[in-house]
Amino acid sequence: MTDLTPDQDAVRRYLCDEAPDARLMTVRLSKTKNDMLDHQNMPLSVQKLCEELVAAACILSHMLKFDGEMILQIKGSGPITMMVAECSSEGRIRSTAQWEDVGDAITFEDFFGAGYLAVTVDPRQGERYQGIVPLESGSISGCINHYFQNSEQLDTKLWLASDQSTVGGLLIQRIPEEGGQTLQGHANWETLSALADTITNQELASEAGPLMIYKLFHELNPRSFDPWDIEFGCSCSKERSARALRALGEIELKQLFAEQPSLTVDCHFCGQVYQYDQADLEWLLSDQPPRSDTLQ
Repeated sequence: MTDLTPDQDAVRRYLCDEAPDARLMTVRLSKTKNDMLDHQNMPLSVQKLCEELVAAACILSHMLKFDGEMILQIKGSGPITMMVAECSSEGRIRSTAQWEDVGDAITFEDFFGAGYLAVTVDPRQGERYQGIVPLESGSISGCINHYFQNSEQLDTKLWLASDQSTVGGLLIQRIPEEGGQTLQGHANWETLSALADTITNQELASEAGPLMIYKLFHELNPRSFDPWDIEFGCSCSKERSARALRALGEIELKQLFAEQPSLTVDCHFCGQVYQYDQADLEWLLSDQPPRSDTLQ
């Protein structure tokens, strides 16, 4: 591994010459996570969880290598009622949450209460796939590990951590050999797991990338592949935001326009505001495409 500089806003894959039956992945986000969340005025504790969820979405999206969206969504009974993170196959991310007063909440259970994590693979072509696990594992990474244990046939482990400036993630996954696992493969997996478990949250948040991989697994001769760049990008549009208005139904929509000259719809992900006036009512009530977007 020649380049040991921590990557900014990127996912990387690695293979180890001395453990060829496993793959490793890291994600590290800095500026991009701030671009994504700074305008949402979240409490720091909520922002930290959002950052970890989007870091997980980045790793899972690149791991599957499909054309479409990876969507992770948490719904709970606690002060954080909903949290969602998305990563596209082009490396564009966005995330948001709905919360009430988090007060002195400290633990994962304090924030979310009872609920579930949904992992959704939404390809541009083909059928959508969704797996759901209960929030019983005490952390976002724990819930995703629970998902892999229940839904996938490959041994997989994920670690996530964030601080005020960066968020990092590490994933290891065992690759089965044809005809089943060998004894050597099992030994390699146990070695990788034990080494990965030594990482601290501070090291993971600040050093996720080639440097951290070398520190942890240098005896296994790891090799790094080209980074997959991540950037903040929102897929909202006037047509998409209009769906929320169309969902109200014709009677209620006409009544709203009768009471006020224009309506606005805010995108929670990026802060864009879409405005609709009386001239938009006809296409809101039809299947016709909108007039040119009006961004405020």
